[in-house]
Amino acid sequence: MKLLDKIFGTTLWCSPHFNPWHLYRSFLPFTSSSLYELYGHLSDPVQVFSTSGKFSGGFIPLSEDACNAQEVAEAKLSNLPKKFDGHGWKVTNYEAEFTEHDVRNGIVTCAVISQDGSHVALGFGNGIIEVADINHQRTIFRFRSDPPNHPVWIEFILGANAQIATEDTAGNISILSRGTRSVPCGALPSGDYPALTALSSNGCFIIRVPQTQSWYSNVALLYFSGEPSIRLLASPSAPFILSNPQLSSTPQRHTVGFSPGGRYVAAFNANCAFVWSTNTSELVAQYCMHNSEFWIFNPGHVLPLPYLIPTPVFGDHTIHLTLEEGASHVQSSEPDSRHNSDESWLKCPYDLSPNMTRLGERDKASAYSSAIGRVPFLFVQFEFLIPPVFFNGQVELIVELKYCPVFTNVDPSSSENKPWYGDLLFYENTSIQYHFPRASKDGTRFLLQGKLRAPVVVDISQVVI
Repeated sequence: MKLLDKIFGTTLWCSPHFNPWHLYRSFLPFTSSSLYELYGHLSDPVQVFSTSGKFSGGFIPLSEDACNAQEVAEAKLSNLPKKFDGHGWKVTNYEAEFTEHDVRNGIVTCAVISQDGSHVALGFGNGIIEVADINHQRTIFRFRSDPPNHPVWIEFILGANAQIATEDTAGNISILSRGTRSVPCGALPSGDYPALTALSSNGCFIIRVPQTQSWYSNVALLYFSGEPSIRLLASPSAPFILSNPQLSSTPQRHTVGFSPGGRYVAAFNANCAFVWSTNTSELVAQYCMHNSEFWIFNPGHVLPLPYLIPTPVFGDHTIHLTLEEGASHVQSSEPDSRHNSDESWLKCPYDLSPNMTRLGERDKASAYSSAIGRVPFLFVQFEFLIPPVFFNGQVELIVELKYCPVFTNVDPSSSENKPWYGDLLFYENTSIQYHFPRASKDGTRFLLQGKLRAPVVVDISQVVI
């Protein structure tokens, strides 16, 4: 009991998600290799890959230079000035870590996993990006940016595991691949926090949503199927009215995405949802939010619970929906062939809130997880409670507290100690917050970094069906 308290924190035992089996299965893969060798056969084979190789799964293989940089950074961390919050608790001194070059050089500022889960790309504070094959345990290529601005996001593109698109802190967007030089795509205005990105299923498009108050006016679409290009998507012409100014006015990672065939791309925040055409860059639909906590875009499969189809306030397809159709309950009992087309995706976003009002917090998370399907997410209530990982409707893993996202404030005028790496989660005045980690297409491999200076890859493919 004392050992588990030390690893997971004493708040573990008051967590509403505590379950002895989940705890055992979650604890074992994160332990030392010697302990795993003794008891690993008793557990579901959850694997954890890390840059240090100290976990059960093995390495995220890095070059010798990157490994040396991480060792130097770790050695110098203890000499940095300490920082304390308003309650006297010691916190990460992000400013000192950024200023000390030897520390910054060994910190992973962003990471991504390929759609098939076989490759990982890591970006470091010195502007270096490395792509690693975790299946075959080898480093694929290493690239140094010039000037050495650290990358803020990375995406694998065009279905090629070793070809990536990336953006640095100055807003410069480039394509990198093994054996070729960097191909610049252009530059976009950068902000205090990295833009949100999402990749289309065919790897031809990336949507880039800035983390600013007027995000909807500066959404960009990156094209990679031909000559690389960047286009700004049309800004809403009607005045943008906040239905609830106290809620976050910026999207989250799970509120940005493409239709199944890539013909449309969409994003929403706590107030409005917008849908654009990837062909014309025009705005084709707009919806008002009523309860964004449980609002999702059509995931392409039959939902297992009742939902609402919101009525659009703008869009060419409004003539096909009557007000009664747009605001009625739909029972998800029969297969719906409309899910196979982009047009049905456009017409049918889902509001799950009527089904959620009578459920408890964990049941709401489970219902939401069932609706989105094979997409892993952390259910985050507070920073001091361990986050369970939901997958396809149930808790599949409980991870250590240090993998909980870093809470931060999107307000640029805030004087808080601002993080510049790790998994960021922006404050919202809602009872539920979800963190969607970077994951493979089937969701069985995903990246967790939390507050740490390097991520791990968690593989649950042998646990879930």
